[in-house]
Amino acid sequence: MDLLTWQRRGLLVVVGFLAFLVVAGTLVSSSQWIQAPFPGFFLYGNLTVAPDFLPDWSGNREGIRFLDRVVAVNGQRITDSRALYDLVRQSPLRSPFRYVVERGGQELELTIPSGRFSFHDWLLSYGMYLLAGVGFLAIGFTPFYLGSPSPAAAPLFIMVSAIFFWFSATFDFVTTQWLPKEARIFAFTLTPSAGIHLGLLLTRGRRRRRGYLPYLILVYAISFGLGLAYSVTFYGRPEAWHWVLRLGYGYSCVAAVVFLGLLWAELRRPASDLESRRLRVISFGALLGFFIPTFGTVLASFFSWEIPYNLLLIPAVFFPLSVAYALLKYSLFDLDLVLKVGLSRGALTGALLLIYVLLVALIAPLVGIYGQDPLVPVFFSVLVVILFNPLLRGIEAAVDRYLFRREYDPMQLQTEAGALVKTLSRPRALAEKVVKLIAERVNIDAVLLLFRVGDGGRPLAVAVDRQDASDEDVLARLCLLWGRHFGTNKKGVSRDEAETDPVCRGVRAELLEVFERLKAELLISLTFEEEVVGFVALGTKRSGRGYSADDFKLLCLLADQLALALQNGALFEESERTKEQYQLLYDESQTLNKRLIEVDRQKKQFVANISHELRTPISTILGYSEVLLDASFGGDARAVLERVVTNGQELSQLMDSLLDFSRVETGSTTVDVQQVNIREMLHSLEIMATRLIKGRPIRFRIEIEPLVEVIETDPKKLQQILMQLLTNAVKFTERGEIALEMKSCSDPEQAFVEISVSDTGIGISKQDQEVIFEEFRQLDGSSTRQYGGTGLGLGLCKKLVQSLGGRIEVESEIGQGSVFNLVLPARRPELAIAGDLRAI
Repeated sequence: MDLLTWQRRGLLVVVGFLAFLVVAGTLVSSSQWIQAPFPGFFLYGNLTVAPDFLPDWSGNREGIRFLDRVVAVNGQRITDSRALYDLVRQSPLRSPFRYVVERGGQELELTIPSGRFSFHDWLLSYGMYLLAGVGFLAIGFTPFYLGSPSPAAAPLFIMVSAIFFWFSATFDFVTTQWLPKEARIFAFTLTPSAGIHLGLLLTRGRRRRRGYLPYLILVYAISFGLGLAYSVTFYGRPEAWHWVLRLGYGYSCVAAVVFLGLLWAELRRPASDLESRRLRVISFGALLGFFIPTFGTVLASFFSWEIPYNLLLIPAVFFPLSVAYALLKYSLFDLDLVLKVGLSRGALTGALLLIYVLLVALIAPLVGIYGQDPLVPVFFSVLVVILFNPLLRGIEAAVDRYLFRREYDPMQLQTEAGALVKTLSRPRALAEKVVKLIAERVNIDAVLLLFRVGDGGRPLAVAVDRQDASDEDVLARLCLLWGRHFGTNKKGVSRDEAETDPVCRGVRAELLEVFERLKAELLISLTFEEEVVGFVALGTKRSGRGYSADDFKLLCLLADQLALALQNGALFEESERTKEQYQLLYDESQTLNKRLIEVDRQKKQFVANISHELRTPISTILGYSEVLLDASFGGDARAVLERVVTNGQELSQLMDSLLDFSRVETGSTTVDVQQVNIREMLHSLEIMATRLIKGRPIRFRIEIEPLVEVIETDPKKLQQILMQLLTNAVKFTERGEIALEMKSCSDPEQAFVEISVSDTGIGISKQDQEVIFEEFRQLDGSSTRQYGGTGLGLGLCKKLVQSLGGRIEVESEIGQGSVFNLVLPARRPELAIAGDLRAI
């Protein structure tokens, strides 16, 4: 434990012991007066009437006033207040006493019966002094003991200590007088100087101590001068003492005005929001608890207003309470809330008092007051019930509009934001809408939302009126810092709090670095399930005003709602993603199922086509064979044999195609690259094509560039490809022309030959051009189809072309014919094994 802590504890012990002695002495002396007769008023030691009254005291009813001086009682002159008290105690209760009092240089005679000084009377008069004094001491000592960094903590302690001795010694000052009168006198005169000292430190701090030191010497000199004059004139001429007393009360009021003036001047200087709101809270407390009570004493002492001083103690406690609260509280929004509540409740109290005064003034003369008829308090109670809530709402609205200058409708903002967060949306879309709404309604220059979506998810960053939102790396560090230092209890922190609040001392540098990086004035945490999951960084308001307690409360509420909505949005997004994946899998399965159905249909069609293609030549061969076996056949046997041979060749080609397809599918095919004389191969194909045309009105032509003589490829596969293309051309062409063309082409890396097979047949539609190279595919697979075939031809051609390192394409229009382009390497290509065929 450091030396400073020991000093504070030691001071606490000393002050507590002295306060205990004073309070105990006051209670002991007060106990001797409770339930005892008293004159109906109290006197100072110089026989001057004290300013403390209750309405039912006989002295107040009979017209005795503050500063009246008692000269004689029942015709006997008195020189000591204790002699009067003894005389009253020795007489029966409610005995009338004739007093001669001096007022304004004239002597008046008043008859005042004695009364009983009950505990209720003590509590409402001097008990209030004692309670207020103890309260002042406790409130003022707290900031000093708790180590408030403000230099104003020490003068506040001095001030409340003086007020404590002043108030606690008041009953002794008018009764037993066992304490030296100078203790209360100097406590009374030192209080306003301590108040000015406090104001100087609250507004200038320690930076200009030398500058205001002369002022401190002056104000404390005035206090000591007034205290000395008060003590010297106390038993002297009454007029002189009256003026000294009035000067003392006037000096207290002047001190209150100076204190408020210092605060007002400081508020006009540039300062942080936190410091400005501290000064506003203190200003409100000073107006209510410093100026009003001292101004009341001025009215009573200078203008003889009948204001009981004990009633002025009620608002006085607000002054040290506001100062202590401002010195200890570093929450910008707590200070703002206290100020707003104080202003609104103070205005409400004033309005209710005004209503009561008007009610008494208008109705009491007609129906009576408490003693005769309870109608007035009944009316007032009914009015309070009816008007309390409307009055409070109206006053709060006026305070918000004219003092705090609220720039937006919080209910409208809460309604609009609530409607947004209730919708199920993806987190980014929802965050962008809510952040934009807050920025527009509250009139903020820049807003940044950082949020961690799900466990281990990528941070979500949404910015409004910022150049970028690349601050995701701040989120993890800030969440860790916040959770370690503040937990989930602290909803937000302002830049001013980060700079001054002792709670932030351990993380001040890191927090200020975050504020600077995010260009923020306020950070609000987003909490979900007792875990900080994100932050909203709010910049300055465009109006230049700071954030109020209502702003903070509403923004925290919206942040809580947004955190829940973003988590729900993340779950919704995950469910949507799962739903999309399921839909994608479902669509893929449906496509695959359709594909399987189509493949199954194609294979069934293929089996049917194969059966038909096999049965036709076999039936022809069998039929013609039976004809030749008939001994009675007298026809052209050679023609019959040619037909048998033709059908046998077709059957052989069909079987070769099936075998080739089987080899390709099983990966057992090989490529035998040789040098191929292209002219010789095309000449043999010309013979085959001529035989297939058989005198039909079709012209067949071959066109070869002179430079194309020899290419390196597999001759069998090339011939098989070209035969299939020519066969198809002849099959689908009724009249016109079939052409076989060859030319060379090249790119920077390799030379190619392009072989084209064109016809003027029926043509192929655009959608069918995509599927004709598929296996088992026939454009017309019905039982009534015009053209035969198995559906293997073009599919097999494509695979054979790919095995040779080339490609095959088709160009066609319905009714105009088709062109099949075959592009092959002119030199030895990269050979492809059967396993590669499926991958192509």
